[in-house]
Amino acid sequence: MRLNKYLAHCGVDSRRKCDELIFEGRVSVDGSIIDNPGTQIDENTADVRVDGEGIRLKKSFTYIKMNKPAGYITSCRDPHHAQTVMDLLPKVLQVVPVGRLDKDSTGILIFSDDGDLNFRLTHPKHGVEKIYEVLLRRPPEGYPENELPQGIILQDNGDKVQGLAEALNRKRNHYRITLKEGKKREVKRIFLQYNTKVLRLHRNSFAGISADELPPGKWKKLTPAEIAQLRSAANA
Repeated sequence: MRLNKYLAHCGVDSRRKCDELIFEGRVSVDGSIIDNPGTQIDENTADVRVDGEGIRLKKSFTYIKMNKPAGYITSCRDPHHAQTVMDLLPKVLQVVPVGRLDKDSTGILIFSDDGDLNFRLTHPKHGVEKIYEVLLRRPPEGYPENELPQGIILQDNGDKVQGLAEALNRKRNHYRITLKEGKKREVKRIFLQYNTKVLRLHRNSFAGISADELPPGKWKKLTPAEIAQLRSAANA
């Protein structure tokens, strides 16, 4: 098994984050530092350590959803901010956020210790669907509902984004946005393209799963049906 995949299966972090740990020289195999994520190891016999601590393959994983409140950073730790979403979970849960929501954004946030699944859920090639509800300062100058399905080029860095936009009121300052790629601050950047600002952003669903039945800041474990839905979305 590839070393980065082994770390992810052990629940260390997403495969991308595990790559970073390996590149930083923090992972050893049988006493030797390994800096190549693709190194093949025998998962049954190898002594693998991260920062000197031995790790083992997990036999089961934890999957959680939260209705994220505003004011919390989506990070395991952040020295520049007092509150992260991890403060809302019991410390005994060794899970990490899957993807992110900005500090002022709300809605469903998935957590898991299944690093391999986390990687696939956040990789653009798998096209995991996310639906957002957006309140704007003023109507967009133009029609994202017509242009976003064909794809638009963002002026800030040339990214192409494609999805669905639906105006939810006649004033056109309330929208539902459906995206499948997950670029950084994507929704806010889309509406900046139309010379308006997002005042409130709420993620209604992730891979078809919602947390709107939960009060803000509350969490619960996913049902078996929801876990199957996540896996199906990650394998698409």
